[in-house]
Amino acid sequence: AVCGKDFSGLGTSDTTAQLADARVFVSGVEVQNAAGRWVTVQLDQGKSWQAGDVALLDYEDATGACKDTGTPETNNQITGVVPAGSYKAVRFAVGVPFASNHSNNALATPPLNTPGMFWTWQGGYKFVRVDWSLGAGKRWNLHVGSTGCVSADKVTAPTEPCGNPNLARVSLAVADATNASLQFDVGQLMAGVNMAKDTPSTAPGCMSGPTEPVDCGGSWTALGMDFTTGLCQSDCSGQTAWSAVP
Repeated sequence: AVCGKDFSGLGTSDTTAQLADARVFVSGVEVQNAAGRWVTVQLDQGKSWQAGDVALLDYEDATGACKDTGTPETNNQITGVVPAGSYKAVRFAVGVPFASNHSNNALATPPLNTPGMFWTWQGGYKFVRVDWSLGAGKRWNLHVGSTGCVSADKVTAPTEPCGNPNLARVSLAVADATNASLQFDVGQLMAGVNMAKDTPSTAPGCMSGPTEPVDCGGSWTALGMDFTTGLCQSDCSGQTAWSAVP
């Protein structure tokens, strides 16, 4: 997935488009040891892409259609430490956990201060941002984040978890979880979406709003979630966006 290149056959509408953004937060990375117990990966700290248990994967490089919202720097790795041993599976959440999701991003440390990946204190972060340029100034944007977040106003953080967390969880068997390669397929996120249509009176594409089941539903299915509840279906086991590379 690169900027400045045409991608064809996207979605149910067989759309041709160029990437305009491609970033995703990942958190709570764990690996499974030989005894079947899940062990937390202690992410390397002091890096611009990782802080606490949250990491940002950034595939856009501010070229082509990505120049409007993107940044030149990219990142496709998550690094950390686990006790020596054999690990045959990895799991993680796609997004930012509630405890970190509603902080002031202007005061946060990298990567939680990344421009373009935050809505408001009330709504929190955009867990997944995959934007497309359809040409002639038209866009189709996918922004996945929590909704149904209750607080006094948009600049006040909620004290209770949001009604629709929209925090997908991925679990994958791998040959060696201490050095695993995974694939995040942005095409799969679009597979069940008609990119030629959009719900009237809404922003182009999917902003995770409850009035956008037609725009968002296919991407939620690809992430293994139920759009109505914002929760995993069968532990998100049916997700198709992530896979292990042999």
